[in-house]
Amino acid sequence: MDCSESRDWTTLEYDILGVILNKMMSLYDYLQFSLVCKSWNFVALRHKHQRSVITSEFPQLPMLIVPSIKDGIEKQHCLYDVTNNKIRTADFKFCFNKRCCGSSFGWLIMHEETFDVTLFNPFSGTVIRLPPLPKEHEDDDYYPWYILKAILTKDPSLYPNDYMVVAIYGISTKLCLIEAKSKIWKKYDIPPGQDYNPFEDVYVCNDTLYASHLDDVQLNLWKVEVDENSPISLQRVAIILQPSLSTHDFGPMFIVESSKKELLLIRRILSVEDHEQPDSDITTTLVKTIKFVAYKHTHTCNDGTQRFEEVKSLDDDAVFIGEQSICISTKNFPKCLPNCIYYTDNRYYSHDPFVNGPQDIGIYNLEDGSFGEHYIPNIAHQNLPSPIWIVPTIHYKDSEY
Repeated sequence: MDCSESRDWTTLEYDILGVILNKMMSLYDYLQFSLVCKSWNFVALRHKHQRSVITSEFPQLPMLIVPSIKDGIEKQHCLYDVTNNKIRTADFKFCFNKRCCGSSFGWLIMHEETFDVTLFNPFSGTVIRLPPLPKEHEDDDYYPWYILKAILTKDPSLYPNDYMVVAIYGISTKLCLIEAKSKIWKKYDIPPGQDYNPFEDVYVCNDTLYASHLDDVQLNLWKVEVDENSPISLQRVAIILQPSLSTHDFGPMFIVESSKKELLLIRRILSVEDHEQPDSDITTTLVKTIKFVAYKHTHTCNDGTQRFEEVKSLDDDAVFIGEQSICISTKNFPKCLPNCIYYTDNRYYSHDPFVNGPQDIGIYNLEDGSFGEHYIPNIAHQNLPSPIWIVPTIHYKDSEY
């Protein structure tokens, strides 16, 4: 057979194309497949089940929503592929008068000065408006970080009547949530006689909702129980003692699910330094990541308490930390660095998320403690919002099936 003979791949049988699709685990590869030609696109559109399997069973490689300025005037956003160091154009714009406080399942969770909360899917253009978030105090004023973080428990595109938005809000970083179609946010009330500890992160792992907080000496992990007719309740499931840190070092703890469906707790250690600008009375605060510490769930005790141990390896996984915490297997995405943490400057420590632009973005190797780079911000974008992790999704109109 003449190996130089040109082949017409557009004539492949539909059954063969279906086998190829069944081998794919990357949504980006799925999209590229659908763009080859009309016949391949026809098969992709009718392979709805495989697309849902890809998105639900295999965590997808997130991309960064990065700011750009068109012609020096128009503000818009692009997608940045961190594994290939390429800008991917995106047909969506960002609302600069709203702050993004979360990113889940390809949706952005936004809030604004009216305390209104909006779910926005930049890939489909779908908008879901939620009731205003309750004020912690009646005379509360809005500030950009009033909602520290928010997540979705499920994808509203797939489960329009069975998802929740969970938020950490207010100066005291309290916990509240709202269920699909509900008109009222449900707040967590501290039981009488109990001390209150501010929350730092919320996450869903194996259909269980978890929340975390950190005090001076220990990390605390809570299971959040929600019943339609009862108040929100918490059950402490883990306590992890912390080594002493410098008084200048601090940082949040993130909850994430590994590619093996195991709980990981990741502590980001930050250092704060004040720098006086030459020939000026202005002092700039520089916040920098100096390390990450990871804890892996090892076993569950007879009393239900979960045990975690510090680890120096992520079992070849890669973790993405920011407005969304995501863990993927580098075996499925070989261009992604194993045992590394990709992080962005989500500025949870600042009440002004736009001062000096993004400062703290990079890659941390958990095994050897080294740092690397991914996206390098443009100095011209210093007054625009920091980059945001998002998992691309594909949406087709029903008429296309």
